[in-house]
Amino acid sequence: STRAERCATATIRNSSAASTSAVSGGGSGISARTRGTSVVARAKKGGFMAEIETMMEEEGVAVSFTLPLAVQKYPHQSLRAKNKVIGKFDSKLAELSAAMFKLMYETDGVGLAAPQVGVNFRMMVYNESGVQGEGKEVTLVNPKITKFAKQKDLFEEGCLSFPAIYAEVERPTGVQIEAQTLLGTKFKMTLDGFEARVFQHEYDHLDGVLFQDRMSGEVLGTIQGKLDALVENHPEGEPKQL
Repeated sequence: STRAERCATATIRNSSAASTSAVSGGGSGISARTRGTSVVARAKKGGFMAEIETMMEEEGVAVSFTLPLAVQKYPHQSLRAKNKVIGKFDSKLAELSAAMFKLMYETDGVGLAAPQVGVNFRMMVYNESGVQGEGKEVTLVNPKITKFAKQKDLFEEGCLSFPAIYAEVERPTGVQIEAQTLLGTKFKMTLDGFEARVFQHEYDHLDGVLFQDRMSGEVLGTIQGKLDALVENHPEGEPKQL
């Protein structure tokens, strides 16, 4: 999401109810021994390596990335790739969050998802204000949407991975979510208004969904030429996926 989008929604955002959050502790009640026994049992019915990979995916892995970060432009392959669950909450994860906020502010964004910087893990950062030192910085690790508001609205969105492209996207006006902090603490939040829209835009990135996928055929037609230009100008040799 871009800062220009935030400015355009200032009036609506001011009239939105403030979102609330509650922290809930949590941890699996299943022992490592029990999980191991379960994996071995299931492995008898299928490939053992497939079971190990499934367990690792469920429990998550440590992030890996290289600085400096850069925003990947459509149709870079990282924007459509599968994003891994994070399972290690260490200084490296905090370093990634800080680097993403830095890049977000430098590029006039209000939100940024890890796959947008070529880091295919389930993490996002955002700040509704789009200004460093103002507003509220939020980092969400392994977020999940638990409930959508019934009401929806249309609003013009932009995206750092799609320079100078803006178009209307319909989304629910609110969401309830679960996520983890940089320390791994599980918590819940209720988001409304502009914050809910920013979150949903970044959450889509974690599922390999891009904002043009949410547009009506009519709206998509108004920006198709610009999308085609991005594809045509994609750097030679860089992996891409439409």
